[in-house]
Amino acid sequence: MDTSNRPVGYTWLRQQFKISTSPISHESYIGGRASSVATEHGVLQEVFVPSYWPGDDPFEHIVFALKYDHLHLDMLRQVFAKLGPEQVLDYVEKQPNGKYTRQIGYLYEFLSDTTLPLSVTMGGTYVELLSSDNYLVSAHPQRDSRWRVTDNLLGSRHFAPVVRRNAEINSLLIKDFTEALQSFKQQVEPVLFQRAVDYLYFKETRSSYDIERETPSPDREQRFVAALRNAGNDTLTQVLSETSLTQLQNLIVEPRYAQQGFRRHQNYVGESPPGRPTIVHYVCPPGELVESLMTGLLDCAKRTDGLNPIVRAALIAFGFVFVHPFEDGNGRIHRFLIHDFLTRGGLVPEGMILPVSAYMLHHPREYERALEAFSKPLRRVVRFQLDDDEMLTIVNPDEAGGYYRYPDLTTQAGYLLYAVQETITTELASEILFIRNYDQAREAIREVIDMPDRRLDKLIKLLHQNRGALSKSKRHLYQELDDAELNRIELAYQSAFAQQTLSLDGDALPGQP
Repeated sequence: MDTSNRPVGYTWLRQQFKISTSPISHESYIGGRASSVATEHGVLQEVFVPSYWPGDDPFEHIVFALKYDHLHLDMLRQVFAKLGPEQVLDYVEKQPNGKYTRQIGYLYEFLSDTTLPLSVTMGGTYVELLSSDNYLVSAHPQRDSRWRVTDNLLGSRHFAPVVRRNAEINSLLIKDFTEALQSFKQQVEPVLFQRAVDYLYFKETRSSYDIERETPSPDREQRFVAALRNAGNDTLTQVLSETSLTQLQNLIVEPRYAQQGFRRHQNYVGESPPGRPTIVHYVCPPGELVESLMTGLLDCAKRTDGLNPIVRAALIAFGFVFVHPFEDGNGRIHRFLIHDFLTRGGLVPEGMILPVSAYMLHHPREYERALEAFSKPLRRVVRFQLDDDEMLTIVNPDEAGGYYRYPDLTTQAGYLLYAVQETITTELASEILFIRNYDQAREAIREVIDMPDRRLDKLIKLLHQNRGALSKSKRHLYQELDDAELNRIELAYQSAFAQQTLSLDGDALPGQP
C-alpha cells in the first residue's frame, strides 16, 4: 500500500479516534489510481480516486463506510461513543429523509441501547440495514417506523454476527445438500444404511472427544450418543437455556468438573509449562458478559430461523464456543450444537447424523483456521494481566466487549459449508463403503470356516490393522487355522476391501483406503 494514500471511511475513523484495537476487514484509502489488493492476513485494501474524498466530517466518513466498507458494528459502536448523542442527534435531524442518516440514527440507538430525543419525523421509504446481495440477512426482518429502517441483522444488540457473501460461500449456498442426503439414503440398502447410522453416532461421539484429546468413560459415551440422537427435538429456548446447556455439560464431562451454571468469572484457554511463562491461546469474554451474550445467542437463533441451516449452525455453534460459558466441555457442546441446528433446520433427514466431527478430526488444520480466524485478531484487541496465581484480568473490557458481541463469522460459515459438503462426499460415503466391505469380508470368510462371531470380528480387525494380512505376532491366536485356510481368508478380506469407491446413481464417491 502506497504510504501517500489517504485513509477514508473506517480507516480514517480508526485513526481519527485512536481506535487501534478494532480489526478492519476492508480498508479504504484515497489515492491517485483506483486499485484493490488482498493482504496476506485477508484484509482487502481498496484505493479510491480523489473525487471520493468526503471531507473531514466524521459522519461523512461513517456514510462512506456504510457505502463501501464492510459493516463493522463494533467500530461504529466505538465511534458513536466518541461522538456522543448530541452530535449524532444534530446530524440526523439535519437530513431526516436521508438513507444513510436514518441508518446512522438507528444503529446509534441499537448499539448504545439509548433513545435519541428526536424533534423531527424521519421520512423516505424503508431502507434495509444490509444488502442481501452482499450479506446473509435475517429471514424475519423487523421494521422500525421511527427511523423507517428495516432491521435485517442476524441478531440483537446482545449478539449480532455478520456473514458476508463471497465467491466461496455463494458457490456452496446454491448446492442442495438436503437433496443429496435424501438421494444418498434412498440408494443405500435400508439395513446397511441403518447399521452405518448406528455406528456413526458412536464415531461422532468418539471423534468429538478425540478432538479434545480425551477418552470418555463408557457411560459418558452413551450419554453423548443419546444427546446426539435427541438433537433438534427441543425448542430453541430449551436447547440454548442455561439449564439445558448445563445439564448437557454435566452429562459429557468428568463428574468432578460438572458446573451448576454459566461461569460468572473470567476464564481463558492456555497452558502453563513448568518453569515457563503461561501461554494464553484465547481470552474468553468477561464473566459479567456471559449471560447477555447467551441471551443474544438465543436472539440470533430466532432471527435466523429460515436461514441456510448450515450457516445458522455455524453462527450458533461458533458463537457458543467463542462465549465459552463453561470451564470444560465447551468444544463438545459446540459440536453438538452443529448437529442440533443441522437437524432442526431440516438438512439432515430424521434418524440420520453427519460425522462432521470426524471430518474435523481428519482435517484439524482447517478446523483450527476457522477457530483462529476469531481468536488471533482478538489478541490485538484485548489487553490483559496475569497475576501470580495465573488469574487473568482484562484491562480494557469495554473495548474488548464489542469484539465478542459483533463478530464477523464469514470464515466460520464458509468453513462449515465446506465441511458439510466434504462430510457427505467423503466421511459418510466412506463409512457406508466400509460396512459394506466388512459384511462382504465376513460372508467370504465364513465360506472358508464357520467361526464364532466375536472371534471372526476380531480376526477381521487384525487383518484390517495389518493391511489384509495376519501378522506373525498374532498368528498364534488362530492356531486352529492351517496355512492354506489362512491364505484363503486373507485373499477373501483383500478382495472384499478392494473396492475403494461407493458408486451411487453413476457417481463414484471416495471410500476409505
